[in-house]
Amino acid sequence: MKAVLDKSKNFLKSKFDQESKILIRNSSWVFVANAVGAMYAFLRSVIIARGLGAETLGSYTIAIAFVLTVQEIMKLNVAMGVIRYGAKYRTENRPDKIMALLKGSVLASFASAALSVIVIAGLVELAYDHFLSTPGLDRFIILYALVNGFAFLDNIGKGVLKLYYKFRVNSMVQMVMDTFEFVMIALCIYFFKNDLSYFFTTVIITRLINTLICNTAVILELKKELGPYVSTKVELIKDQYKEITRFVVGNSFSNTLKTFMNQGDVLLLSMWSGPAAVGVYTVAKKLAYSVLTLTDPLVTSIFPQLSVLVSKKQFDEVRTMLVKLTRLTLLPVIAFLILAYFFRDIIITRIYGKAFASAADPFFIHLIGAIQGSIFFWCLPLIQSLGLTIFRVRVYLAAMITGAITSWLLTPSLGASGVAIGLLFANLVITSSFTWFAHQHMLKEQSNLRPV
Repeated sequence: MKAVLDKSKNFLKSKFDQESKILIRNSSWVFVANAVGAMYAFLRSVIIARGLGAETLGSYTIAIAFVLTVQEIMKLNVAMGVIRYGAKYRTENRPDKIMALLKGSVLASFASAALSVIVIAGLVELAYDHFLSTPGLDRFIILYALVNGFAFLDNIGKGVLKLYYKFRVNSMVQMVMDTFEFVMIALCIYFFKNDLSYFFTTVIITRLINTLICNTAVILELKKELGPYVSTKVELIKDQYKEITRFVVGNSFSNTLKTFMNQGDVLLLSMWSGPAAVGVYTVAKKLAYSVLTLTDPLVTSIFPQLSVLVSKKQFDEVRTMLVKLTRLTLLPVIAFLILAYFFRDIIITRIYGKAFASAADPFFIHLIGAIQGSIFFWCLPLIQSLGLTIFRVRVYLAAMITGAITSWLLTPSLGASGVAIGLLFANLVITSSFTWFAHQHMLKEQSNLRPV
């Protein structure tokens, strides 16, 4: 028996290169936290769907999609810049520059958050009746925007933890907060069923508490590494302002386009159909994309690792790691997709009830998109680590146009399935473009390294 176990262990080890082993080790805590989070998210989605109903859930989803879309436009996604340039400063052993980068990132995030709240408040005042028919949600939308603006700092803190490979503390805090959020929402639904005002209030309070605790944990965890450099001035990295700004702005604009695709489908569907259709669509989408829980830890861990490898010009190691990881995921996910096709109706009705039966087909379409995202989970982190921000913007623009046209043509006849197909086509454009161009870029970089 021991010989069989040793043989199996050696076989598994042979399937992973050294960088893949580092990635999996870094991802272990994140995987545990995401597994717990996915369990709570699943239970929460069922409780919310059954407690609020399709109509009320649709109104809430439209309101949240509106806030997230507008804030993503205003948001400077500085966390990616922190990881990319922080990895470079770590290689140079310059923690003082990392502190200067953090200070500049916090200031930029506060400014963009404040501006986003002002814009959302103005839009709500001028155009609330045009996108929501439910009265009385305007104040909740503004409050949610304010709290979510504070949460801009969450990504910076998580980015620094990733930079130092400190996944344990972040994961433990996440699990505690996921538990707290689930309990609060479950109690709210139990005592105030189908009451959107109490539900929205609970979401806002838990979001604020989550942000405060998460950022406090980050400060305490990094006190040893960065505490001695707290007096460092932002001007220390003044000579790199232009380069960092170009990367952050380009990356932020790309994230804006990505948000348009991931939240815009809800807004588009709300134009063609009522809140009830949006509620059904939301259930299908959330359930399908919950499979990304398996690869989200790898996405979280791989970006800082790729940034370090790229900064060292170790492109062969990058390519070997990604090819092996992709091959290992192909057969299991394809088998899962086949099973899901035949049981999609049963899955939806058993979980959410017969009232959501029409979500079965959109669920499977979204599942295809989620599966391809899980196979090629490394595409976006690779493009970001290579610094291909302009290319990313171009691809997202092409994908957004492709998805919007497809949705516009198919939704009148297929309803929610038409919007789901549009989003699927957009994601396929992104994945295929990123994979091909990243490969070509690495080959070009390698050829430049060879002596003439």
